[in-house]
Amino acid sequence: MDSLRHRPTAFHVTHWSDDPFSRGAYSTLLPGATPEHRRRLGEPLNGRLVLAGEACNPIAPAMTHGAWNDGLRAADIAIESAARRVLVIGAGFAGIAAARRLKETGIECLILEARDRLGGRVHSISLGPVRVDEGAAWLQQFDNNPLAVHAQRLGLPLRETDFGQPLAAAADGPVPDIDAAWEALRAGIDRSLPLAEGVARYLEDRDEETRRATRFALDANLILEACLPLESLSVDALDEEGVGAGDRFLPQGYSQLAVHLAEGLDIRLNQVVTAIDWSGDKVRIGDESADFCVCTAPIGVLRDIRFTPPLPAAQQGALAHLGMGQLEKVVLQFDERWWPVSPSGYLRWYDTPASFGEWLDLTDAVGTPTVAGLIAADALERVFAGRSDEEIALKACEALQAWADAVRTL
Repeated sequence: MDSLRHRPTAFHVTHWSDDPFSRGAYSTLLPGATPEHRRRLGEPLNGRLVLAGEACNPIAPAMTHGAWNDGLRAADIAIESAARRVLVIGAGFAGIAAARRLKETGIECLILEARDRLGGRVHSISLGPVRVDEGAAWLQQFDNNPLAVHAQRLGLPLRETDFGQPLAAAADGPVPDIDAAWEALRAGIDRSLPLAEGVARYLEDRDEETRRATRFALDANLILEACLPLESLSVDALDEEGVGAGDRFLPQGYSQLAVHLAEGLDIRLNQVVTAIDWSGDKVRIGDESADFCVCTAPIGVLRDIRFTPPLPAAQQGALAHLGMGQLEKVVLQFDERWWPVSPSGYLRWYDTPASFGEWLDLTDAVGTPTVAGLIAADALERVFAGRSDEEIALKACEALQAWADAVRTL
């Protein structure tokens, strides 16, 4: 740590993997899984219960608008069941979407939320004089994102990030053509093999330059997106979309959008749901009963809920094929911006082994020198294990400093 030339004036370290109400960042496909498992997880059950959220959305999984759209889908199922009262588990974007749709159609709806706040895995906090996001930060797939429409209607400030134009550097030399290596891997890998084995087989006959480019492409385009090691991922994870063109973030925090959209809804906080009884004509949760239940708990939490009767084999099988990606964020704030400026605000760092591979420079958007670094999968064990938040923040500073030094040599 003595090699650090710059130390933050403030920092924040997330711990989504340890959060009892999420158990990770977002859903991902485990070995053998396909997008069909997502669809199957969200199938309606006996006209009384449906699971919903980003994990159930095969079109936009792991995204906030994917959760939103799936909440609307679940609400429509409840409406078709002729329910007069609905219980919604979770006040994240899926739960908020479901409750809004139900309220619009005149159906009584109560949201039970385990946390002491709404938003779920969207949570903006204060760091120094600015707001930063612990969890979801971007309105992704912007042109096809219904939340983007709401944000524009509300007049919320937005800032575009061009993920296709990062200011990139590698620890061991020039940055290779990452995009070409990624597309070549996706086209050339044997998809009949488990992912890790398929990657190993693909790399067997490649030269060292191609192997290096492919490793970096996997670190950046797959592991930082799906957030688990290769051995823990389905080969279909290669095809699930992540960031895209025109993505925008909210400089004043994503939580403001959740608060706006939740206005007027009946939300009870600090209501931890441990059991859902859907065995009778009514669904019962604690002292509450209703004609229908929309459960939007993250899949990391679903396994801890006792369902009576148990979920059917189709849902249990789907749940067994889905895991929670492990992704954390470290936000650093400084007195001055001492690192090179990326025109897109987006930074990439290719190191071996991988560490903080992805950064967003928030400085111009929030007016204070601030950067957010992302770290995922097995890199978390290397960097987070046994360290305090301050020590983790300083490790992030080391990575940012190494990136900056490498960029200046380009």
